[in-house]
Amino acid sequence: MYSRVTHIVRQSAPRLSASYATKRPSISSASPAAFAPVLEKPAAAENLKTIIVSTAKSKEEEAAAQGSTQKILPMFPGGAVRPAELSYSVRVHDNRKPRPKRPIVAPSTQKAKGKDVFYQLSLDPLSIATNASILSGYVTEMGQIRPRTSTELTVKSQRKLGKAIRRARMMGVIPLLSKFPSQEERKKSR
Repeated sequence: MYSRVTHIVRQSAPRLSASYATKRPSISSASPAAFAPVLEKPAAAENLKTIIVSTAKSKEEEAAAQGSTQKILPMFPGGAVRPAELSYSVRVHDNRKPRPKRPIVAPSTQKAKGKDVFYQLSLDPLSIATNASILSGYVTEMGQIRPRTSTELTVKSQRKLGKAIRRARMMGVIPLLSKFPSQEERKKSR
């Protein structure tokens, strides 16, 4: 109880004496009489509030002139503010529409059939397990098999392609931990 009352008094009331920090204020000091210096001048508080609002409006007008759509929330004296409310993302509201994110889910079967080369040409990905130049297109720079969200293959073709890549690694056709170099890269290194 003592620490909360002290905290409230220290935030709201001005220092009452030079030894304020060393003396323990009594609970009676949290009464309205302790806040009298602040309450005596309501015109000053209103004046401060109008200054804050006008400053916030001028900042918004400057931002609008620059083409920004952000709205800054003003802070008022005596208002309670949680620590989480002091972050930039909470204080500034952006009115722009959010950008569409890349879909996390793989394409539907119909879309995949339209873009899947193996399905359209009736090829079995396992039959090309020895062709490193084709398989390297489905492997990242670090040697990982690309996910179906980026390859846009059908489920069946993606499974068979993964199996073909793993077979090619075991046979030594493509490297385990890196991408197989393209023909241009091989010609440059010669």
